[in-house]
Amino acid sequence: MHRLNLLLCAATTTSLRLVGRRAAVSAAAVTLPTQVLAKCADIESCREVGEAKVAADMAANPVMNLGNGVRYKRVKEGAGATVSGSDVVDVAYSISTAGGSYMYSRGFGFEKDSDGVVDAGDFLRVRLGNQDVPKGIELALRGMKEGEKRRVELPPGPVTGFETSEWKPAPTTRRGKAQIVAYKNLINGNGSSQPPFPAVTVWDIECRRVRGARGGER
Repeated sequence: MHRLNLLLCAATTTSLRLVGRRAAVSAAAVTLPTQVLAKCADIESCREVGEAKVAADMAANPVMNLGNGVRYKRVKEGAGATVSGSDVVDVAYSISTAGGSYMYSRGFGFEKDSDGVVDAGDFLRVRLGNQDVPKGIELALRGMKEGEKRRVELPPGPVTGFETSEWKPAPTTRRGKAQIVAYKNLINGNGSSQPPFPAVTVWDIECRRVRGARGGER
């Protein structure tokens, strides 16, 4: 039974993340209902149940491709005003490597200020078209509703990558600054021993408030 539980958990977790991203999955997301366990007579039947759950999730909440390698999956639904045009938007974000290593963030409570206060509730104010965030992240912000959260895969490059915002938003912590230097070395290469590698970054973005084109509230 332990082996069957692991199999179903793995299948369920796969549906909640983008390829190459270690997702943070809550205990509630992977806990198997009693009725599901009762239907598992053997490994094959459990595999079928798990695959069905993955297929249902993908049908209801597919990975959306925005072109040039940018794609996202909705993590949390929102309601209310929708991001469009040249809106000003208050955004919380967290950036990680494709392997799941944390780089830096703002607004999710992962960072502390100089007084040791966590930044939960903080946000980055973004005007679409102003290069406050990479072009690929702007594309992913469009259509979001207040309270919605998306997980975005952002490849490097001059079309949609980090370079399009001149590496904004910039990190403020020592760890974050070291992480961004390491990422630049990875994608640009570092001498003959380390050729360039087009590694993606993974962004969790949450639309906190849509303020409209004039910066007020809708």
